[in-house]
Amino acid sequence: MYILSIDTAAKTASVCVSEFSEAGTLRPLSKASVYATLTHSESLLPMIDFCLAHSGKKFEQIGMIAVNAGPGSFTGVRIGVSTAKGLAFGKTDMLCVTASALESLACNVANVSPSYVILALMDARRSQFYNAFFRPGSDGIPERVTPDALLTFDEIAAEIDELFAGKEIMLVGDGAELFYGLYEKSGKGTAKAKLCGFDDMYQNAFSVARCALKSYLDDPVKAPENYTPEKLAPVYLRASQAERERIQKLSERGI
Repeated sequence: MYILSIDTAAKTASVCVSEFSEAGTLRPLSKASVYATLTHSESLLPMIDFCLAHSGKKFEQIGMIAVNAGPGSFTGVRIGVSTAKGLAFGKTDMLCVTASALESLACNVANVSPSYVILALMDARRSQFYNAFFRPGSDGIPERVTPDALLTFDEIAAEIDELFAGKEIMLVGDGAELFYGLYEKSGKGTAKAKLCGFDDMYQNAFSVARCALKSYLDDPVKAPENYTPEKLAPVYLRASQAERERIQKLSERGI
């Protein structure tokens, strides 16, 4: 089976075409990532064309679309999910599977020493981080410790004190450097925080494919109706700016 995976949940856009063999091995055939200032709506489809062309595969050969459904940038997540839905609607037997943005980031470094705890962090602005803790997995897929959450720096630091005091913590994601600086300066550090390497820091669509495939394979039922384009939906941990402004205006009017 060939998998097309997409990640547009943050500033980095990433696409991958990979092959899942009958022997149970998943390997990337072609990958593309863009860190530039182009919007994802401009870069995503050309990246998909590039990866299909360089993998030597046609879209008709793709059996699964894996997409990072969030949390993350509201616009970015919508672009990725809507593109996946639009492509999948044209192929009736396409499997559509979502992955967590934070789990996919943790997957980038899931092969680190078992002594580490992995903290995936995305800068959510407004002094908050999308975050989740994981442990390295024996199969290269991280083992979740906490659910995806939207927390302040102080709340995450307190969670580290409670759960991981004295542990080594590997930071990954576009919020990692910001968090690391705050953690080092705060004097609250009861753990040994370390930044992962640049190559592993940001979104990687192959990690999306790995997480989505494991989610599908772990499903004991695998009912086709659960993996249709209609089932693809963004995952948000807070209301969008427009929705927050709407709620505020209604509150001011006493509604």
